Amino acid sequence: MAQIAAPEFEGAWWLLGVLLVNHLLNYFLGEGLLFRGVLLPKMQGVFGRADWVANAALFGLYHLHKPWMWPSLIVGGLAMTWPARRFRSNWMAVVVHGGERLPALVLVPAVILGLVG
Repeated sequence: MAQIAAPEFEGAWWLLGVLLVNHLLNYFLGEGLLFRGVLLPKMQGVFGRADWVANAALFGLYHLHKPWMWPSLIVGGLAMTWPARRFRSNWMAVVVHGGERLPALVLVPAVILGLVG
């Protein structure tokens, strides 16, 4: 985020489009649908009541390119997976996972408008 807080991105509205497409594909259709929509219900047969914990661990380890972040990703995965399992709704996980990125949805328009940088 620090890289985009630069004067050359003032007025670059395409940047907001890239951010919104990234959020849609990554948090809703990508990780959210795959881990909480498809895998979580299937994991119950194997892991029983601990399916949400196993799903969170799998979510953390899925990020192979960030091994230093595995502990925090697994804890964050617990915060996303438990509500999805508890309420049997993928929307709960989408809201929690998408909420992590609210600062980006505020910062990027501020950069585009020239308020930051």
